[in-house]
Amino acid sequence: MNPMEVFNTLNNSKYFTGIMMILLNIGSRFVEIKFSDSMESFIRYNIAREVLIFTMAWMGTRDIVVALVLTASFMVLAEFLLNHKSNYCILPDKYKYLKVDTNQDGKISDSEINKAIETLEKARKQKEKERNSEFLNYYHSLT
Repeated sequence: MNPMEVFNTLNNSKYFTGIMMILLNIGSRFVEIKFSDSMESFIRYNIAREVLIFTMAWMGTRDIVVALVLTASFMVLAEFLLNHKSNYCILPDKYKYLKVDTNQDGKISDSEINKAIETLEKARKQKEKERNSEFLNYYHSLT
């Protein structure tokens, strides 16, 4: 059986579709599965993103070859061309600076740190208000 026949067989397989759906569900939300710390770290940092990207591409195209090409393209873009830490980054310098570095001098001053902390505190308070509002709405819906 030549490789293209294998790809065509998988492309038309309901079992393969089912397996891809399972992988998509595992990759897109947290499912507690007991792994050793080293195994969990390997999955989280080495293969989870690639599997999820491939699964999404395959679900959209239903074509293994196209999904592989899209996954490889995404990985090249994410790891090299759009990664500001890469030697091959194509982003203009103005997009490489941290948002915290407001004066773009390459250093984060105490005032910039304080502004960032202030922003995070506002965000925390906003989330807290949203949670309280949701709780009150839920409570009122019960009465």
